[in-house]
Amino acid sequence: MKKTASFLPALLLAFALCLGVVTSARAQVAVYRLSFEQTGDSINYRPYQNGYYIAPIQGGEGTLILTLVTGNTKQYFTYEGFGEMFVALKGDNQRMVISATATNDVSTTVFYALGKTEKELNVESRNAKSKVKVAEKMVGYAVSADSEKDLPFSGAGTSVGVAGVSILTARLDETQTQTAIRDSLDTAAQLDVIVNLLEAGGYVDGNPQTTAPAGN
Repeated sequence: MKKTASFLPALLLAFALCLGVVTSARAQVAVYRLSFEQTGDSINYRPYQNGYYIAPIQGGEGTLILTLVTGNTKQYFTYEGFGEMFVALKGDNQRMVISATATNDVSTTVFYALGKTEKELNVESRNAKSKVKVAEKMVGYAVSADSEKDLPFSGAGTSVGVAGVSILTARLDETQTQTAIRDSLDTAAQLDVIVNLLEAGGYVDGNPQTTAPAGN
């Protein structure tokens, strides 16, 4: 009994330290810059130009920020809890994936991109150090289709309905990611950093949205 009593605290301490390493790594986030290039046939479709995706460095639910410049107006749109980032495995083949889908009665929006996990990052916190591999670049597609039948259009010749595809490229923003790791920022805190950066550059909030982003 004495052996069990003395062994249990040591076991619990080891478990707590291990949990601390995992929790710390999960709390760290990676920041990706997004760009969109329209491709293929489309109608009434204009993609967002750029954006960011913030997600836990080892995978999890992410936050999407999209930017749009129209004339002299610069806007940003935030979508918290939109999609996820994860690692897909098949043997030695390891890919990082961004995947997000949103649908309702009239529209469908899909974002996905993937890339090889060849970039190694040093993740450090107060109690742990570790190395994590992420994708330096992910490429995929952004697809939008919206019948817009829920909108009150009137008059002949009105443009109705949106459909289009863009090539989506996500590149690791090393400066933002390293700063987020250094300062132990979570997704919400890093979102504030980027919003402040955009607003300093003249962007305004394009009205907070809870619905899926779509082409314009």
